[in-house]
Amino acid sequence: MRAAIAIAKSRVPPRLDGKRGMAGQAMVLGLVLILVLCVGAIVLFDSGQSVNKKVELTNAADAAAYSVAVQQARALNFAAYMNRARVANEVAIAQTISLYSWMNQLQMTTITMRLTMNALSLIPYVGAVFKALATGFQAAENILKGVRSAFQPFAQGVVTALDELNGIFATAATSVIEGVSRVDGMLIARDVVQRNSANASLGTVGTGVLAEQLLTAESKFLDFNRIPRTTGTGSAAQRNGADRFRNVVMQSRDDFSKDRGDRVGIGLINFESTGGTDMVDYNRWAALDTMSMDVKIWPIVDIDLPMGWGGAQAVDRYRNQRFLNGFGNGQGWYSDWDKRRYRPYGDSLRKNRLVSRMVEGDANVRAAKGQHKNAFFTSYNGLRDYHDVKKNMAMRPYSGNGNQIFDENAGPVFSVYAETEMRNARTSETVGIGNAAGSRMSMQNKAQNGKLSALSSAQVYFNRPPNYALFRRGDNKVESGNLFSPYWQARLVDTPSAIKAVVAGTGAL
Repeated sequence: MRAAIAIAKSRVPPRLDGKRGMAGQAMVLGLVLILVLCVGAIVLFDSGQSVNKKVELTNAADAAAYSVAVQQARALNFAAYMNRARVANEVAIAQTISLYSWMNQLQMTTITMRLTMNALSLIPYVGAVFKALATGFQAAENILKGVRSAFQPFAQGVVTALDELNGIFATAATSVIEGVSRVDGMLIARDVVQRNSANASLGTVGTGVLAEQLLTAESKFLDFNRIPRTTGTGSAAQRNGADRFRNVVMQSRDDFSKDRGDRVGIGLINFESTGGTDMVDYNRWAALDTMSMDVKIWPIVDIDLPMGWGGAQAVDRYRNQRFLNGFGNGQGWYSDWDKRRYRPYGDSLRKNRLVSRMVEGDANVRAAKGQHKNAFFTSYNGLRDYHDVKKNMAMRPYSGNGNQIFDENAGPVFSVYAETEMRNARTSETVGIGNAAGSRMSMQNKAQNGKLSALSSAQVYFNRPPNYALFRRGDNKVESGNLFSPYWQARLVDTPSAIKAVVAGTGAL
C-alpha cells in the first residue's frame, strides 16, 4: 500500500499543452562549458607565462647588446683619449726644444751685440754710450747662459718623460682595442643576460655570433698603422698612416712652435728674427732660430748681417743629424686643414738663408763654449703605432637619406642571442596544472627545440654633437668618425639580415 502511494506521488502531472516534460539535461552542457573554460584558462595561463618569459628574454638581450656596444664605444673613446694625450705630449716636446733653440739664438745675439757695441765704443765722443750698451748686453748674456745651463738638463728630462708616457699610452690603447675589449665584451654579455633573466644564456649560437663580431670589428672598421722610423722607409700604406698622425701633430702646434718670427725696423735698418719647429721625421723634432740685421743701401743692395742663431733637436740618439733642408727636403709641410704649404722653420731658410746655414755646425752657442752635441735631446722615439678608422667608414651617424635609419658602415654592430629552456617559463606542463603528461588532454609545449629565444643588436657609432656649443667644432662642420675625438656612442638597432639568416640557419629561430 505504501509503495503504491510513493509511486503515485512520483508521477509528474501531465502538461496542459500535451508535450512530455524532461529534466537534468542542462548538467551535461554545464560540464562541457566548465571543461572548455578550464582548457581556455590553461591556454591563457600558458600564453601569458610564455609571453612574459619572452619579454623578459627580449629585455635581457636588449640590455646585453646595448651594454656590449657601450663597452666597445668606451674602448674606442679610451683609444681616442690616449691618441689625444700623445698629440699633446708631442706638442709639449716641440715647445720644449723650441724654447731651447730660441734661447740659443737669443744668447748668440747678445754676444754679437756685445762685441759690436765694444767695437763701437772706440768711436770718440759717443763711445761711452756704446760702452754702456755693451755692459747691458754682457749682463743679459750672463743671465741667458745661466738659464740655458739650467734648462738643458730639465728639457732632456721632459723629452724623455713625455716620450715614455707616449709609449705607455700607445700600449694601453692597443691593449684595450685588441685584447681587453674583446674578452670583456663576451663577459659583459653573459653577465647582463643572466642578471636580467636568471636561467638564460647565450648558448652555442649566441656565443659564436658575438665572438665573431668582437673578433672582426677591428679588422672591418679600424686600421692599425705602423709608423716607419724615417720618412722614406716603409710601405705606401704605412707612410700614409704615419703622415696622418704627423699632420695632426703639426696642425696642433702652438703659435710659438709654428712660427716665432718677427721684424722691427729703425729707418734703413731692420732686425728680423725667424724660427719654427717641425717634425722633420716621424721620430725627430727639429727647431731652428735666426736673427739678422738688414741694412738697406738704396739703390745699391740690401746687406744681411748675421746676428744670432741657434737650434735644437729631439732624436732617438745623437748622430749629428742635419738641420737643413728641413721638412720635405726644403719643400715644407702642406696642411690639409688650412689648404696651404708652410715653409720649414717658419720660413727661416728663405728670409735668413745665410744665418740659417750657420746652425748646421753651431746650434748651441759655440761662442759661449756650448757644444753642438748638447743641442740634441736624446731618447726620443717619435710617433708610435696607432689605430684609426678605415677610410669611408663611420662617415655619418645615420643613413644617407636622412631618415635616421642606421647605416651598417656607421660602426660595428654587436648581436646578442639569448635563450632559455621552455620549462623555465613555468607553463601548465611544467607546474603540473591540467591532465597528466602524455594524456590526450595534456597541454604540451611546442617551442622550437624546446627553448625560448630572443635576438637583439646594438651599434657603436660616431656623432660629435653639432648643436651644442660645448662640443661642436669651431668651423661648424660635421666631423666623421676617427680615433682622435672621443665621441663614440651606442644605440639599439635592427638586427642585420645577415645575422638573422645565420641564426635562423642553425634552427635557433
